[in-house]
Amino acid sequence: MLRWFLRRLLLVLPTLLGITFVVFLVLDLAPTDRASADVARRTQQGELADQHARAVAVTRLQIRYGLIDPQTHERIPLWRRYLHWLGNALQLRLAGPDEDQAAFSRRLWSALQITLLLGSLALLVAVLIGVPLGAYAGMHIGSRGDRATSAGLFVAMGVPDFLLATLLLLGLGGAWFDLFPAAGLQSDAAANWAWPHRLLDRCWHLVLPVGTLALAPTVLITRFLRESVARAADEPFAANLRAWGCEPGRLRWRLLRAGAAPLATLAGSLLPMLVAGSIVVEQTFSLEGIGRLTWRALQLQDQPMVMAMTLLSACAILTALCISDLAHRVIDPRVRVRG
Repeated sequence: MLRWFLRRLLLVLPTLLGITFVVFLVLDLAPTDRASADVARRTQQGELADQHARAVAVTRLQIRYGLIDPQTHERIPLWRRYLHWLGNALQLRLAGPDEDQAAFSRRLWSALQITLLLGSLALLVAVLIGVPLGAYAGMHIGSRGDRATSAGLFVAMGVPDFLLATLLLLGLGGAWFDLFPAAGLQSDAAANWAWPHRLLDRCWHLVLPVGTLALAPTVLITRFLRESVARAADEPFAANLRAWGCEPGRLRWRLLRAGAAPLATLAGSLLPMLVAGSIVVEQTFSLEGIGRLTWRALQLQDQPMVMAMTLLSACAILTALCISDLAHRVIDPRVRVRG
């Protein structure tokens, strides 16, 4: 077991290198770089009207961002720039050459707290709804409740995050029914309220974004558990328990336990889903989390921020996959690990 886990951890390093290099390459192949984008914004604001002044400004910014050599004014090769970024990343210096590392880290940490809050609550909602719903459907295959659950899951699968977020925002966030706040995590005057009122206000603001983010994991958990419990109900051990006159409650618990063991593996695939969904949810509901920060960085061609987001997300996802795979082998004794 230990040898297998160490081998899995060793595979994480080349995977991280591959992911970060591909993202670095894609950013480099973009039609415009950060310097050109900055000069274009300044031109739209009425600055740098002269074409020569724009060219000089682009060159100066490219030198400042480490894109071209200050002596020869030739573009620095991709591999050298990637190795320079990798060396800084190993020292946890992820900010750009013109940014303050402390301010960069504060922006990152502030956004990370919001995304972690949304993701953890969405995962909690998905488990609280998906596990009992999937277990019930799996133990009553073909029943009226199972057919209703399957139909609901089929409809939910066809609703993308951006459409659900828009519908909730229009329907419950003010356009049709003003039931929930449409943006932010707290009311304007919440800082002066007592902590119970602030907590309720925070929960009220989280209803729509957490509900949107929890839909896809809930569908996945419910469908997975339904099929897993249904297969467990057809296993010989279940038939033996019924023949021995096992109590219905104990039989249901055994089926749920046997069917829920593979959920440990599924848990690793939920994190990428939550990370991808956070971009849509945070942008729609104006939440300053990792998703919105990444979207803004892509618009501004902010390579240091995009690479920091890539490294952070990749580390989290790969770690979650390793832990979930390990948990599956610990929980389910039928899984054998050969070291």
